[in-house]
Amino acid sequence: MKSFWEKEGFMHKCMQKVKQKTLFRFLGLMGNRLPIYLSAILISTIGDVGRKIANSYLIKNIITAAQSGSTENILVLVVGNFTVFVIGLLLWRFGIIHYNIEAKTGTGKVEKLVFSKAMRLPMSYYEKNHSSDFMSKLIYDTQKASDIYTSRLRRLLAAIISTVLYLIPMFYFSWELTLCLFAVSLLTFAGNNLFADPMKMAGKRLSDENSRVLEKLTDILSGMELVKIFPVGSKLSREYTDANKEYFRIQKGANRLSAGLECLNCMFDLIGALAFLGLGIWFVSIGRINLGELTALYTLYGSFRNVFLEIGQYLPQMMNCIANAEKIFEFLDLEEEPKQWKLETRKQMVGEAAAQKDVILSMQKAGFAYDANRKILDNFSMEIKKGSFAAIVGESGCGKSTLAKLLLGFYPLEEGNITIDGRAYSDLTLKEIREQIAYVPQEPYLYETTIAENISYGRCTAGRDEVIAAAKAANAHSFITRLPDGYDTVLGERGNTLSGGERQRIAIARAIIRNAPVIILDEATSALDNESESLIQEAIKGLKGGCTILMIAHRPSSIAAADVIIHVGG
Repeated sequence: MKSFWEKEGFMHKCMQKVKQKTLFRFLGLMGNRLPIYLSAILISTIGDVGRKIANSYLIKNIITAAQSGSTENILVLVVGNFTVFVIGLLLWRFGIIHYNIEAKTGTGKVEKLVFSKAMRLPMSYYEKNHSSDFMSKLIYDTQKASDIYTSRLRRLLAAIISTVLYLIPMFYFSWELTLCLFAVSLLTFAGNNLFADPMKMAGKRLSDENSRVLEKLTDILSGMELVKIFPVGSKLSREYTDANKEYFRIQKGANRLSAGLECLNCMFDLIGALAFLGLGIWFVSIGRINLGELTALYTLYGSFRNVFLEIGQYLPQMMNCIANAEKIFEFLDLEEEPKQWKLETRKQMVGEAAAQKDVILSMQKAGFAYDANRKILDNFSMEIKKGSFAAIVGESGCGKSTLAKLLLGFYPLEEGNITIDGRAYSDLTLKEIREQIAYVPQEPYLYETTIAENISYGRCTAGRDEVIAAAKAANAHSFITRLPDGYDTVLGERGNTLSGGERQRIAIARAIIRNAPVIILDEATSALDNESESLIQEAIKGLKGGCTILMIAHRPSSIAAADVIIHVGG
């Protein structure tokens, strides 16, 4: 039994160190603004406590003067205490203003860090995780963790600093009575501390369940057509309702903890008041304190008791926020996409590819697998000449789309090597690789903005004339000009106000305007009708010779115009 408790104690200490490390790391995100932030908390707290201490001394002096019947120097004392009160009020206001500025700035930094981290993660993260996971980090966890900046830390630190500052004049008035009252307050703190770990656990569970609710909601919104047509709608609705009910259940439990904490504080508040009255009357009766000092001490004890209770109240809430901060750091610590894949390059292969000046893309003895149990590419090689039109064909699941991902640098090769224009991928940064390739996916994503802007995303510096030229080359100009606002027509979400063929042609225009030497089209015509496919094929033929085209395809009509057909798998 002893070893069990020793083990539990060790685990508790480790958890406490993790919490402290997380808190310090989170505060470190503020950078050189942290000293200003902490100074603002200190100044505002000193100002707030200072004016209350000045008020207690004013009460003491007035009652003492009334008891003695002497009004000598009473005006000077009143003016002096009032001056200290005003100075304290100004300090409090000054500190609060600067604290709010720095807290909001810190929150903005966290949001920026999470968002910029998402931009640096590899494609494998987005292929393995639901989009709701990132949304939960960006919205829910970031907001909850940022409460450390905007409320929780200030309240906790202010309560601790205030406790120390209040104790100084309280000990001066009566150290014996103050010690008795402090002992009562320690009991309240111990009671409040029992809620710290349950509140932290509730915070983690709420974060996890919030991510699940977002996942179910995103599934419903993304597949609204299926929801309306197929029975899956009722199933997804039930799953969303169940996730919401679970979130509600956990939130209800967290609210019960908060309510229990508040009830406990109210009970201790009453106990503290009764203890003060009993002890105060006794100390006056034995002559250990006079009425003026007791009244001043009572004025301070009310504030002291509140801030001391707040330490126990805000500490569990801080633990709750730290739980969200831990989830933020789990996200920030994920492995990022490197600037360059570090691969072992076979110099002989690269030299052979570089020697062939008319080859734009080559892959030599490539091997790749998403997991050890299933190899997608094995000893695969290909060469594509500049200005040619190559069709990539193969059975479903053989690795055609994986080939495109490897060429785009989304994943590194495990074996072999890739070269583009005579340079090995291992010698190029991912940015340099992607600058030479334009990509048209099977399901192109169009943003909820104008058609012109969607096309110009291929090269943001492109002017309107270049946008129109790219649209003409993609056989998109005629249908765009028939729209009410032409190129300034604002598309719906994902471009759903256009047909599949129209979306695909805008995506091709976006690839054309990039002016990249290589264009990869991943099943660009597989889901289109004959007329749309014909228009796109016509656009692709118009590009031949100007750039190298790789089309992943299976339709005979798509393959017919190709200069070379490359088989993957089999």
